[in-house]
Amino acid sequence: RLKSHRLVLLVESPLINMCTKDISLKAACADTFYYPQEWDPSRGSLDFFQQKKGFEHYFGKQRTKNLHKGILQIRFEMPFKVQCLRCEEFIGQGSRYDADKKKVGMYFSTPIYEFAMHCRVGTSHEKSADGRLYCNQRFVIRTDPKNADYELAEGCRRKVQTWDPQEAESISFVDPDMRRKMESDPMCRVEQTIRNVKKEKTDKERLRELADLQDDREDTYALNSVLRRSHRVKRKEEAIRLAGPINFGIPLALASEEDAREAAAVVFQTDYDKIEVSTRCAKIRSAPLFQRTASSGGSKNLAVAKVQDLVAKRRKLAQHSLMARNFG
Repeated sequence: RLKSHRLVLLVESPLINMCTKDISLKAACADTFYYPQEWDPSRGSLDFFQQKKGFEHYFGKQRTKNLHKGILQIRFEMPFKVQCLRCEEFIGQGSRYDADKKKVGMYFSTPIYEFAMHCRVGTSHEKSADGRLYCNQRFVIRTDPKNADYELAEGCRRKVQTWDPQEAESISFVDPDMRRKMESDPMCRVEQTIRNVKKEKTDKERLRELADLQDDREDTYALNSVLRRSHRVKRKEEAIRLAGPINFGIPLALASEEDAREAAAVVFQTDYDKIEVSTRCAKIRSAPLFQRTASSGGSKNLAVAKVQDLVAKRRKLAQHSLMARNFG
């Protein structure tokens, strides 16, 4: 009873009136859980009814628009990693494209199909095949029943990745030629057997070492304690280093004897001529603009001169102390 009510709610839902190529009904159409209102069980199966309307796929009528030319639009998945010949970008295995499927020949009783699609990698207008946003290079891939593989006919090339199972330390199977040689040559069989026994022994020792290492790391509390202890030592060293005078915000390295020797060997030369010039300029700047003559007031002019000399001496001493602090 509950299922019947749920079916009635689904039929009366406003989503049913939408086209089956709507995104919300893709999964329902693919799993045959969608039952249109106009479908009647007496008129045949649901698959037959959908195929007649062209809605058996989420592409909708777009899928069968070129069916009179023998072309059916499908969803194609890259069987391996390829590289586009125009934009030179790699397209990973499993990438999906809207492709046109067409039968182009026969290999005995097995049909040969051709899949045509376009590259959808974003690129510049100069690299694009039609001057648009995407590359749009045409890919043509055919089935190869003779070699049980795919043939890249146009627009892309296959990326060949080779590896040695011995370097990857994986299982390597004996090829038919080696098997025939072992069956015909007893010495070759013995050598291969001895080689396999040595490799098995080495692998067992390595597995034992890995198991011991894993057992040592199993105690997470001890590992956490060691890590926290090392962090405490680093924080103490950082606090000692930052306890000195404030610098420009740059962390300074710890003092060493070599740095002390290099600093002691540096001798700064005092430019006395420059200090004398600075003193004269200071004396001139401190002198009054309007000076009285000696005849008008000799004692008063003498007192002013003494004050000016005192100011110049004080400025000279300030200059010497500043130079000593900077270069001494």
